[in-house]
This record gives sequence, structure tokens and C-alpha cells, in this order.
Amino acid sequence: MAKERVTVCVPRCEPGDLPEVIGAAMVPYEYGRRAPGEPEVETWWDYWRIDGGGCEFRVVAGHEDDARLVRATHTLSGEPRDLPLSLCDGGPRGLLDLETPRARAAAEARGAFEAWRAFAAGYPPVRPSGYFWARHYADPEGYPVPQAVEDYRTQPALVALADRPELEDLVGGDPAARLVGDLGTYMREAADQALPTNALLTLDGRWLVIAGPERYRYFNEYLDSRTPDTMVVRVLYHC
Repeated sequence: MAKERVTVCVPRCEPGDLPEVIGAAMVPYEYGRRAPGEPEVETWWDYWRIDGGGCEFRVVAGHEDDARLVRATHTLSGEPRDLPLSLCDGGPRGLLDLETPRARAAAEARGAFEAWRAFAAGYPPVRPSGYFWARHYADPEGYPVPQAVEDYRTQPALVALADRPELEDLVGGDPAARLVGDLGTYMREAADQALPTNALLTLDGRWLVIAGPERYRYFNEYLDSRTPDTMVVRVLYHC
């Protein structure tokens, strides 16, 4: 059992009515409610609450005091929640700044990509970890795991990277596998991952688990295509 978050989309409603409206949208996925013969779904929940802790939406500048924005006042443990007015748990899609987090993620991706390329250019080409694991799986006895790990880690660029902790933090794990290909594609994929939660509950009642490039892209396109008055809310659920 785990706590995850779903981004719930519901039609325009008064803030005071939102818990009831979200509850009606969530009901089909309540644990134990599936009737015989109904199709399987990707998840179930046994309790939920409006709570975007850690994945709050940014508010469009100048609208921080709009009464239609939703902010839970307490954490799940009951402690008062200190949330800046620049953030919220949800509200009308038109009041949510969806672009700034995507732009920031794309810029960070560019920085990591270009920093790794510039650094690695001074060393022999680096092979990704997958190359060494493939050799091991092809010949487990002749090329054991310790040898695969050692050969990967002792590549000159990775040895030098270990002495540059600030760069290592920037480029992350296995940069030879991740920071490759087309920069534009890498930036778009990073931007697509800035907003999605574990799941999306659409206006027409579809619950979609969000994982992988296609679903990340769909999540963003779906939110972008909603009318400005569509309510979009982060909901914590226990599954």
C-alpha cells in the first residue's frame, strides 16, 4: 500500500463544492466497489484528500489571492501547512502557471546535456552501463558482474567525473546513457515530466497511470487543451 497523487480534472464549480465533485469523480475507483463484469482499472484507492504536497501548481502571477484557488490548510498528519501564495493545490486551469515549470525543466536539461558533452569530449568515448550488462548477460561466467561493474566505473571520463561532485550532481547517474541523442528531444522529454503526477483522472472519468514518454506527453496536452475554467486539482490517495 502506498500514498500517491492523481491530478483530477472536473467541470467548473464553486470551491466549496469541490470536495463533493471530486468525490463523485473518484467513486468508481474506490477499493472494493467494482461490480462483477466491470472492466479492470489501473488502480484503486481506499482514502483520498486534496493535497499537492511536493507537486503543487504555480499560480499565474497576479492571481495569488483568487478565491477559486484551492489550498489544503493542514498536512495529512494534521499539522498546519505553510504554503506560499505563489503555490496552490489546484484551481481553474487558467490560473495555473503550467509553462514555468516546463521551461525550467527544459533549461535544466539543456544545462546537464551540454555540460556532460563538453566534459566528456576531453576523454575517450564513454560506454553506457547497459553495454557492460549486455556483455554479462551474453556470457555470465566469462564476464561476471564484478568485472562489468569495474569496467564501467573505470572508464576515464567517469573516473574524472568522480572528482567533480558538482558536475556529477548536475548530470546524474549513467550520463553516457541518458545524455545522448538530440538535445531538443531530451529537453522536450524533460519538460513533459515537470507536471505529471502518478495518475490523471480526466473529465470523462478515465483514470490513467502516467508513466513513460507517451503518457507524460498526453498529460501535458490534456491539461493544455482544457478550458480555462476547468478545475484541475492535485489529490493524494492511498492505494
